[in-house]
Amino acid sequence: RTDGGYLVSAHKRFCSQAPAGDMLVTSAPFQDAERGWEVLHFPVPMSAAGVTVLNDWRTLGMRGTGSNTVKLENVFVPDAAIVLRRPRGAYHPVWNVVLTLAMPLIMSVYVGIAQKAAALTIARIRRKKTAKSNVAHLVGEMNNDLVAAEIQLSDMLRIANNYDFEPIDQNGQDILTRKTNVANAAIRVVTKAMEIVGGEGFYRDLGLERLFRDIQGARYHPLPENEQAKFSGEYLLRD
Repeated sequence: RTDGGYLVSAHKRFCSQAPAGDMLVTSAPFQDAERGWEVLHFPVPMSAAGVTVLNDWRTLGMRGTGSNTVKLENVFVPDAAIVLRRPRGAYHPVWNVVLTLAMPLIMSVYVGIAQKAAALTIARIRRKKTAKSNVAHLVGEMNNDLVAAEIQLSDMLRIANNYDFEPIDQNGQDILTRKTNVANAAIRVVTKAMEIVGGEGFYRDLGLERLFRDIQGARYHPLPENEQAKFSGEYLLRD
């Protein structure tokens, strides 16, 4: 705490498009003398003193997003910039807004990757004069997973309702459940595509190798599957 605001020192990872961004919207914990531990939400201009974009986005996949770590070192955040204070460690209704707005957009990327992998695979198999007897079955399985991902993504958009929704816990729970299902189905699609194509998929020239790497990013958006299952189970068991 300092006169007129706060001094924030932290590292924010997974900041997509950080090298090109103008504004960082983030949060930080703070121990208030009267209220105890809180989480403060605020924007910070990327040009502010003490803000540095690190060149550390060396990852398995999704390399084009430029999701470098942003380092904040004694960055001044004025009181007027604090848009939300919430208790630390407790679920807040703001997440029902954030999740419902963000997750359909985020997961649409991974569904698009799955669609590309399926289309590439089917086109490749069609061009082959011979195929193993189980290929049709594998393609059918791949399509089942693709349809599952597409339908549940569509349902996420239904819940978002063109931004006309209430910030209720039911929406947060429903979005998180579908996010896990979409992620898992999309990953299975690309994994199955690699199996169908065989060793050819191991080569970069075909393009499946990159899709396989990129789709793995679906695992790491909050909440991770185990945490989501616990969250959903606790929600469903409420009195």
